[in-house]
Amino acid sequence: MDGRTKRSQHLGTLTKTGWLSLQPPEFQGRMIAIGRWASVPRGRALYVFGEEADAIFGLGSGHLDISVPVDSEDVVIHRAPPGIWVGDGALLSGVPRMLTVVAATDCEVFRIPQAPLRRMLEENPGDWRHLHHLATLNGALATQALAEALVLPARPRFARVLLRLAQPDGTINATQEELGRMAGMSRAAFRRAFGALIAAGVLETGRGSVRIHDRAALAQEARLDPVGEGPRKRPTPGSRAESGRATLS
Repeated sequence: MDGRTKRSQHLGTLTKTGWLSLQPPEFQGRMIAIGRWASVPRGRALYVFGEEADAIFGLGSGHLDISVPVDSEDVVIHRAPPGIWVGDGALLSGVPRMLTVVAATDCEVFRIPQAPLRRMLEENPGDWRHLHHLATLNGALATQALAEALVLPARPRFARVLLRLAQPDGTINATQEELGRMAGMSRAAFRRAFGALIAAGVLETGRGSVRIHDRAALAQEARLDPVGEGPRKRPTPGSRAESGRATLS
């Protein structure tokens, strides 16, 4: 497969997954016309905290680590999958970068520079609402991650990290050390949670990767519904589920 074919597939990812896929075709076309693909090797930064913003980026393949500085150390708060767009907040608000984004794997990113993006917005003022939608989605993602860190115990928080990182075949391209950091767990807590999931047959390990063997069981561990569509609904007072719970307790 040549480079042009691969990047055509990556463009298909951006138009079928994530924020851009939710926008009108004409807006997608304008965005595609002003961007260019770039290959980013593992470990290289797209941008770092404090830099001047000069572009936004869509991820066509690979994974990106998003981190914030805490006590002079970069703390990874999210490993982003294909389909995500980053860099919009600082660029459109005219402030320095507030996050560091590094390629966790070899990546193909679609880079849209500031100048053509601003020209597009001047010519099509209605396009601002689509970028506001992007800001809303990214804000919701950050809020969800914060809520999980504050409220969830370590094991369900770890299970949600695994589900977010998993590829369609269940493979997670991350080391155990990286997984523990992203879940915000101590080494002892991570070993207990990880070992329990392996012993239960929920996870399988490989060289530098983990594979989900039983997604439904992991969703249950994460306190999600059986198909992983969202948090379990709390039974309403007086419902059959609530009555059953009261009887069992």
